[in-house]
Formats: sequence, structure tokens, C-alpha cells
Amino acid sequence: MAGTSNGILDGIVVLDLSSGVAGPAATQTLSDLGADVIKVEPSSGDPVRHWPGPRLECGDSAAFLALNRNKRSVVLDLTGAKGRAAVRAMAGKADVVVVDSPPDALAELGLDAESLRGENPRLIHAEIDPRLPDGSVGRDALHQAASGWGAMSGLPEGPPAKAGLPMIELTAANSLVQAVLAALYAREDSGAGQAVSVGLFRNALAMTYFYGLNYRISGNAPARHGNGSPAAAPLGVFQAADGPLQMTLAGERVWRKFVDNIANRPEWLADERFATNTNRVLNKDVLMAEIDTMFATQPRDRWVDAMRAAGVPGGPIRTIGEAVDSPEVQERGLVGTAPHSAAGEVPVVLNPLRFAGTPVRAPQGAPLLGEHTAEIAAAYGLALA
Repeated sequence: MAGTSNGILDGIVVLDLSSGVAGPAATQTLSDLGADVIKVEPSSGDPVRHWPGPRLECGDSAAFLALNRNKRSVVLDLTGAKGRAAVRAMAGKADVVVVDSPPDALAELGLDAESLRGENPRLIHAEIDPRLPDGSVGRDALHQAASGWGAMSGLPEGPPAKAGLPMIELTAANSLVQAVLAALYAREDSGAGQAVSVGLFRNALAMTYFYGLNYRISGNAPARHGNGSPAAAPLGVFQAADGPLQMTLAGERVWRKFVDNIANRPEWLADERFATNTNRVLNKDVLMAEIDTMFATQPRDRWVDAMRAAGVPGGPIRTIGEAVDSPEVQERGLVGTAPHSAAGEVPVVLNPLRFAGTPVRAPQGAPLLGEHTAEIAAAYGLALA
């Protein structure tokens, strides 16, 4: 049963009132670490259960499976008095509650931090704040757009582009896990929980990193660099005869290795345009074109093998299938299967964390909708009928 573990967070109860990506990704990490995560869903289920794409015979999408392993599911109607009372009863015994609704919506339901912590001072109320700067609610792509991320992403000659994965929500999930763990640690001394929050917009803006700081210093908006970099050259995507590869030369030592062992162009070392990284950045269009012409003469694997032998940072740009099915992924135990109540077993991409003494929990497939409602109702003395 999900909820039984010898992990670091064994004995910690997390009440998950979130849906979508960020909140469930955070609670999945907490469940992997051993917490008993109780996922509260409406009768229609988390909307991600119904996302397009591959799905199980039970109807759940691959996205839902990827975000909700090792949890228990209870169906509650939070628009009704009994459902809200049940949540408050469970929160009274929980260690953490995770929410991703705007604070005013939670307050209307009596599920805001002040209300829940008033009944359980040890409770950690962990919030993913989905509000955009104008106060409206938005998800990943809108936060990328509002924070400047979108304007920085994409090829220089093309339009702004969002990241291929929901990076703002996934990194916000990691930040929320850090906040929850820190609050649990602080509670060991104080005996009191606290409210913690990660805003999707706040997270997106923080993730502009040195691009945001560059603007604050210079007043100049950063340009889009696509697969390249404003700080190093040659760096980017190159086309070999049979497919793309990535090469990153960010220093003089690896540049010389590349020139001597891969390009066999000693004249480049004497060329003032390429003498330093700064000069190579200034003249990268010329340099990249010459390297692209060279790479196009041989298959990708020939260049990659030569770079690895010479200690030059580079590698193939794999498809998802090539990456997931690769021998090293199998050898490192990064993918596997998990038992599932309806499907028998389902594939999983496993948690990347490794602990010597308190291992990450063996995966259990995501729960069926309401699979544990009766079990949880009995354990918490809930009157749901």
C-alpha cells in the first residue's frame, strides 16, 4: 500500500489538494521519500488523468502516471460541507498540506493557511501560487511569457518560444519540496509548522538568473541565442552527415584539444579572430559555419567517438526513445516498472535521488480515482455518505 515506507519521511502525512503539474510533482517527490501522500480529487478526477496521449485501459493518461506514483486517492467534493469537513479533519492530523489554488479561493472554502493551521499549529501549509502579475491564474506557458523567459527562448531569427517541457512548474515543484523539508526541519526545534509558498511567476523570474541581472546592470534586454551562448564559442548544435550533435567548448584548453585532435586546423590557433573565447564569440558566425561544413562530411558517431577520445565536450542529440532505451539508462536503473491496481504494471521513469542509508521508496503506480476512499474514511473516521 502507498503510505508504507522506511524512507526518510516515513511517518509524515501529506494531504495533497493540488492538481496539474507543479503540486503533484512536488508531492510525488515527498512520496518517493517515504511520506504517506493522500491525493484529494473531485469525482471527475485530477484533470491530468484525462490529458491527451497514451493511456491505460483504466483511462489514466501517461502524464498522470508520471506525476502521481506512490500516492493514495480519495474522492471528496470540496464544494460541499461534508467534503470540506473531511479535509479539515485530515489536515488536523497531517504534517503537510499542499495546495495550488489562489489564496482567495482557498479562503472561501476555509482551506487557507490561517484556517487550517488554526486547528493544527504543527501543520506546514505549502502553496504553489498560480497567479500572474495581473492577478489572473495561469500555468506554465503564461508564466514563461510574463517573466521574460519566452522572449529569451528560441532561435535568433525566429519568434519567441516556450520551453519544450513545463520547466517553470517542474522547477517550482522542486523549490516547494525544499521549502517543505526546511519547514519540517525547523519544526523539530520550534514544534510549530508554518506557511510556505512558491509562486510560479516568482519562480520563473528567479530562473532568469544572470540574464535578469545582466539587464539590471546594463539596461539592455538580452537577445535570443537559440542553441548558442553569449558567453562561449563554439557552442551549439551542429549537423553531422546523418544527424545533429551538441558541442560545448567554453575554455581555451578544450578549444585547443578540438583544433588539434578533431578539426586538424592549426591555423585557427594563430587566427586573431579565434585566439580567445571573447574573440570567438565576436566572430562565432564565421567559426560556426566552418565547423558545420566540417561536421557535415562524416557521420555523427564518428565525430562523437573522436571527441570522447580527445576529451572534447560533445555528444549526440538523442530522441527521447534513444535516451530512454540507451544501455546506460538501463544500467543506472533510471527507468523501470511499477505495480498498478488495474494494469498489473506500468512503466516508470524513476526518482533520480540516491541515498546510502534511507533509500527512495520502490515505486507503486499512480492510484485509481478514489481507490483508497473507503480505507482513508475508515482511518480518519470520516462521514462521507
